[in-house]
Amino acid sequence: MTNAATATDPAGATVGGTARERREAKRRRRRNARAVVVATLVVVLAMGGGGLAWHVVSETDDLAAQNAAARQLLSASDGKVAEQASRVSLSAQIAEVDTLLAEPVLTRITTGTADARESLGAATSAVQASMVEFARGEVTAARTSLETTEARAKKVYMATEGKGVDDVVRARLQEALTTSAAVDDAANTSLAGTDLVALEKAALDLSTNSSVVAMATDTLSDAQDAITCPEPDHTWDPDSGKIPSSALSPIPWAPTHFVRTDVLDGLVELDAAYRKAFGEHLTINSSYRSYESQAAIYDPSSPIAAPPGCSNHGMGVAVDIGGGVETFDTGQYSWLKAHAKTYGWVHPAFAEPDGRVPEPWHWESVLARAGE
Repeated sequence: MTNAATATDPAGATVGGTARERREAKRRRRRNARAVVVATLVVVLAMGGGGLAWHVVSETDDLAAQNAAARQLLSASDGKVAEQASRVSLSAQIAEVDTLLAEPVLTRITTGTADARESLGAATSAVQASMVEFARGEVTAARTSLETTEARAKKVYMATEGKGVDDVVRARLQEALTTSAAVDDAANTSLAGTDLVALEKAALDLSTNSSVVAMATDTLSDAQDAITCPEPDHTWDPDSGKIPSSALSPIPWAPTHFVRTDVLDGLVELDAAYRKAFGEHLTINSSYRSYESQAAIYDPSSPIAAPPGCSNHGMGVAVDIGGGVETFDTGQYSWLKAHAKTYGWVHPAFAEPDGRVPEPWHWESVLARAGE
């Protein structure tokens, strides 16, 4: 029994050893415990730090992608927003996100990206809403333009009925008007929603169809012109001689004569300058003529008067002037040649001394349609 081995505890201390040995064993146990705790903390912190790093990287990637999309929207919205301020705001938000993305990771961990994402999202939504509003305006404007084009097309179509124009030419205009009605219905449906792509397509379709209708109208008008108006400087118009009285105004110093209201001011100014030079008003011998009045003076055997529907008198943009302007070699005629254009009135080529019908007295507004 005296030779048996001395028992030891798990930490290596001799059971029942000296006090010193017991103290050493206790210290070893404490060191081992601390090592385990430290190792555990290191593992936990390493795992937690990795998760945090992954979270920050993920948020950063999401914000960068959101910012890239916002930048594309900013470029695509140029000239397509109802309120330019929305683009200015989005541009500022993009710049702020660029600054944040350039900061160190620790800064992003501290500040976070939630506020930046929210602000950028709000600015993006504002631009998108402004683009929809702009597109709505484009659709509305295109519809208004198409309505004006259609109105003239229908007038030309009706005015050419039974006037000898090829039915095929008239049928093309009718087809264009039928398509136009369908396009307008589709545009009306688009206006009821907020689909930007659909709105932009509607505006384009309306504009395109308006051009098609206008071209078909011009083709029909030219065909009627070729039949009705014998001279190349004549221009047939369904409104010729049929201008509503609301669009005409009396000439102040010759109130029995009328011109289209939008050309009167220039004629009044021309008269004032003429009166200053010669001490008297322009003598107006003829002005607007109704369709019936033009028909009454038209003589197919004479080139003087155009057929009804072919004269700029019938459009309210031409006057015949007397009082010394009846011949080419007078001071009054020479003065008008030198000054009339300043006030929006000209002597047309066909009425020049070497023109088709030399008429020193015939003057037209620059707004008159010239035949070709």
